Formats: sequence, structure tokens, C-alpha cells
Amino acid sequence: MTDQQHLPEPRAGEKPPPGDGSTGERATGERPGGKPKKTPFRGTGFLRLWTGETLSLAGTEITFMAIGITAATTLAATPWQMGVLEAAESAAVLLLGLSAGVWADRYERRALMLVANVARGLLLFAIPLLFWFDALTMPVLYGVVFLVGAFTLLFDSAMSAYLPRLLPRGQLERANSWMEASTSVGTVAGPGLAGLLIQVVSAPVALVVDCFSYLISCFTLAGLPKAAPAPADPQDGKGEGDGAVAGAGASAGEPEPRESHRKAVLKGLLVLRDDRIQRPMILAATHFNIFHAMFFAVHTLFVLRVLGFSPGLLGATSMAGGVAGLLGASSTPFLTRLFGQGRALVLAYAAPGVSAVLVPLAEQWDNRALSIVLVSASTFTWTFAVVVNLVISETVKQSLVPDHLLGRVTATTRFVSWGCQPVGALLGGWLGGRFGLAEVMYVSAAGLLTSALWPLLSPVRALRGTEGGESEADDAPAGTTAASAGTDDDPRPKTAPPTEP
Repeated sequence: MTDQQHLPEPRAGEKPPPGDGSTGERATGERPGGKPKKTPFRGTGFLRLWTGETLSLAGTEITFMAIGITAATTLAATPWQMGVLEAAESAAVLLLGLSAGVWADRYERRALMLVANVARGLLLFAIPLLFWFDALTMPVLYGVVFLVGAFTLLFDSAMSAYLPRLLPRGQLERANSWMEASTSVGTVAGPGLAGLLIQVVSAPVALVVDCFSYLISCFTLAGLPKAAPAPADPQDGKGEGDGAVAGAGASAGEPEPRESHRKAVLKGLLVLRDDRIQRPMILAATHFNIFHAMFFAVHTLFVLRVLGFSPGLLGATSMAGGVAGLLGASSTPFLTRLFGQGRALVLAYAAPGVSAVLVPLAEQWDNRALSIVLVSASTFTWTFAVVVNLVISETVKQSLVPDHLLGRVTATTRFVSWGCQPVGALLGGWLGGRFGLAEVMYVSAAGLLTSALWPLLSPVRALRGTEGGESEADDAPAGTTAASAGTDDDPRPKTAPPTEP
């Protein structure tokens, strides 16, 4: 597989082929008898993508912990400043989020991922460099976190749109489970390594390791085939049949006029507004993320200052989340078969609210061992639920949305659900300074728990999901979407894709 290979553009009524352009069993992900293969990723390029992401994400975990500890210890940040730092990453989503989705749908996606990795590595290297010259300040951290957040959004939008081009739809849930498992591997290795490095060389210097992780990821991605996005359907997906679902391009020899940036952005918003499945899902994610940001705006300060944990101990307890992430990623196909996608998603939203209470409860007993157990149990449960949530949500989205809209829908989802996080983070920092850190965590726990009402009281709860790693929509007639095939109470015509405005 050379650097000059391209993934073929999907045609009307066809699933995206694997990255190596192979046919037969490899292209469909099935044996001749129709059974899904147990090892479906060989020859697709997915394993190379997954390996590079695992290495990069391990370094990213170092970044998240090292920047927070740098602010709390090296720069003696106040609760308000920690809230601003938490909000800086989400502010990038508000300002650049919708445009990132348009770029992911308009330009070659592998190139966008490479640019994002290089930019993030250079930005993170600025922190230890300024630290060595005694020029590191909180405004500098705000700026770095903002820009890293912007390039992360660009990378994620391109990645989400790239993955369905490597694999057929029936393999997406398993692939998303692997991707979340790689995140969890990074969570296992990252905090422990971060705590050790911070104890030995200080938090700013530990960020150098992350710079190298992005470099390694670039070398891995460079070996993957290119994947230019498919041209938009001339009917904008409003018609019926195969072409509407696949998002096929215009007829041969008929060049399509390029839509304006504003119209391209608006289309991503309309897709989410008009879909009865994705609309409550994005509202649930937005609700959840407000209280998630509020909770973690004060979490590091509470654990370090109130519970008296050292940076190394904080890193060690965070490793419970990595183990939970691995279990969550591997368990998601089983959970969706057992409960269905909808009910599993309801449970995944409710569980973090229950586990969040354990952290402030640790203050009630002057017992170091019990505090460690409670914080670790909270991290374990929270991460398990979030990983299950992410795998299900990503699979539903990739099954619903045509190729030429997938980058925009991914970025728009993050714009809405991540863009609210500055509100939660700033509110958490302000309330923490005024009323106390534990009080903020209790309020956050209640807010997290109620986010489960959105999928519970909507058609999302009826999503049946997958069986044996295959989407039920794959067995439906041409033109049927994943959402309509997976719900019992959706009255829409089975041939009309609900994701189109």
C-alpha cells in the first residue's frame, strides 16, 4: 500500500470498499455463507490506523494530565483559572467547529489528519520550551489548549468520515469498539506514565513525550491510502432509493457547482435538526457535557488539595479508567445484543451521574485507602459508561449519514455538544470558588443523571442495533437507513433517509 493509493469513491447503492480495493470476502466482511468474519480488518488498512491512534492517544493522556497539573502546581491556578482552562478547548469548537466539518467533507481526509497531528505536536512543544525560558503563563496555556482543541476537532471530523471508507457498514460497530479500546489503552498507559514523568521531570517537560507520539502517528497515517470525499448527491439526498442513502455524486461528465461555505455549514445543522433519532442524541450529549465540564473543572483541585493526593497517586487512580475503557469497548457489541442500542445508551448516560457522587463522598472519611478506592471506582464506572456511549453513538451516526455529509455532521455534533462545555466549566469554576468544590460535584452528579431522560423519552430507546457485529440495516432493503431499520416506533417511510434536511 503506497502513499499514492486512493480509496474509491462510493457509488449509489454500494458500500464503501476496503482501503486496499480488494473484492470478494475481504470487501464484504462476510464469508460465502453470509456470516461475519471474526477477523474482518485484515487488508483494509484499519489495523494500521488503529495502531497509530493507540500510540498517539497514550501521549494525549499525558497532555491532559500534565497541563492540568502544570496549571494547579507550577502556576498556582485559582478555581476560576482552572475553569477557564477547561473552557478553552471547548471555545475552539464554538469558533471553528462548523467550518472544520465543511473542510473534512471538502478536502482529502488523510491529509487533514496529518496536518492536525503535526500542528498539535508543535503547539504542545511550546509549553516545555516556554517553561525552560521561565515564560510560561496561564494565558499561554489557554492559547495552546484552544488551538490544540481546534486541530483535534479537525482530526476527529476527518477520522470519522475516513473510517467508513475503509470498512463496510456492518463492521463499523466493531471498528468503533477497537478505536475506543485504543483510547482506553492510552488511558491505561498515559496517566501512570504521566504521574511518573511529572514526579521526575515536572509536568511541562512531560509534554515532550506527547510531541513524539504525534510524530509516530504521522508516520503510521502516511502509509494509508488517500480518501477524497465523495461528491454531493445532486438531489442533496432528498430522493428515494439507493442514491439517497449512499450519497452518490452527480452523473458522469456533469460537474457540480461548489456550494458556499455558509450553505455547507447550514446543511450539517439541518441534518441534526430534522432527524428524530439524532436530535435527541445530540441534546442528551449536550446536557451531559455541560455537567461533565462542571465536574472536571474542580475535580483535579479537589483530589489534589482536599483529598491530598500526589500527582503520582492521581495518575495511578486514573488508570482504573483505562481498564474500564477496554472492558467497555469490548463489551459494547454484547450489551447492544442484550439490551438493544437504545436501552444500553440510556444506561450509559445514567451511570456517570451515580459514580460522580463517590468522589466528594471520599471527603467524609479520613481514610486514605477508602478515598483511593472511591476515586478509582468512580473513574472506572464513569469511563466504562462513556466508552459504551461513544461506540453506540458513533456507529449510529456513521450508519445514518451519507459520505458527503459525514464530516459536517460529526463537526456539527461536536459544535453543539462540546461547544456548551465552556458554560459548564466556567460555572463550575465560579461555583467552586464561591460555595465549595464538593458542592459543585454533587450538583454535577444530579445533572449527569438527568441526561439519560433524552434517549429514554424519545425513539432512541427503541434502537435495536446490531447482532454479531452487523447492523440490522444491512439486511434491510436498499434505501432503508440504520435508524428506521433499528426502531419499532418510527413512522417514516422506509425509503426516505431521515438524515437529510
